[in-house]
Amino acid sequence: MYPQQTAGEDTGRGVLVSIEGISGTGKSYLARMAAQRLDAPLLVEEFSRRRQRGDLGSRIVAALAEAAGADRFLRGGFPASETLLLLAVQMHTWETVRAPLHDGRTVLEGRSLHSVAVYQAAALHPGDDAAALERARALMREATAWRPAPDVTVLLTDDLTTALDRAEQRDGRPISPAERAVHERCSHLFQALAQDDPRVRVVDRVALPDPEAAAERIAAWITAARPLPWPAPVLEGVPA
Repeated sequence: MYPQQTAGEDTGRGVLVSIEGISGTGKSYLARMAAQRLDAPLLVEEFSRRRQRGDLGSRIVAALAEAAGADRFLRGGFPASETLLLLAVQMHTWETVRAPLHDGRTVLEGRSLHSVAVYQAAALHPGDDAAALERARALMREATAWRPAPDVTVLLTDDLTTALDRAEQRDGRPISPAERAVHERCSHLFQALAQDDPRVRVVDRVALPDPEAAAERIAAWITAARPLPWPAPVLEGVPA
């Protein structure tokens, strides 16, 4: 369904990893724990928290946050424009991490292409789950016409109430019933979208509640991953 990598010899570059899931599943926490088990990885903070750094991607996120006001999902009422801007942030992230990847470093992205596809598809189709899933698939195809998908995507799932309780404690701000409904819907979309992609590995935190064990599993997946040659971009003029 997406532009696929073809099998070949190890390119010598590092592995590109994304950590996905709804709020409160422990993406940043488990990414840091997994990184401690790897050799000098580069951790890239999830895009929704990059607002103060001054680079292009951060400036786009900051502008979206300002336009969205208090909305947790960076929704300012223009979902198509917001989707294109968030895809631009993902392209900027890719251009930023290409050099360390080619130097052999492992890169862990917090919230990458799957998050943009899922949350923006939900915003574009608020009342139609089937249309949202098809839109998420289309957004993945669009995104991977510009930049490669991660070599490994780790999807963290959990009991919804447990995850959102963690998010409330972390942020010091209650999650409204409407926000809870968005998270619940996106949790289902993440899992449905993952079925399309053999590069996705799922950590169910209900079945594996021990964070040390979860981090070990994630690190093992990353260590075992073999970076394959990236396909040429689908769009003419996009740098490989």
